[in-house]
Amino acid sequence: MNTIAPHLAQATVLAARHLGAVRPSATARMAARAAGGLTLAVVVLVVAFLAAIASAARGLAALLSQFLKVAAAMTSVLFTMVIVIMVAVALLVH
Repeated sequence: MNTIAPHLAQATVLAARHLGAVRPSATARMAARAAGGLTLAVVVLVVAFLAAIASAARGLAALLSQFLKVAAAMTSVLFTMVIVIMVAVALLVH
C-alpha cells in the first residue's frame, strides 16, 4: 500500500507534463482553467485518501505482528507447562 501514493504522484506529474505540450483551443483553455481548481482539489483528496489508507495498513500490519508475538509467547509457555506436567507425572508414577 505504501508504494501506491508515489506512483500516483509520478503518473500525475508525467500526465500533466504531457498535456502541457499539447496546444488546446481557446475555448478548451478557458474550460481547463475553470476546472483546474476542482481537478487539483480532487487530486489532493485522492492523494490524502491513499496516504491515510497506507498509514492504516501499516498500523494494521504492526498490530498483527504484535498479536503473532503474543501468540508465540503463549504457545511457548503452554508447551513448557506440558513438559513440566509430563515430567511431574513421570516422577509420581515411579
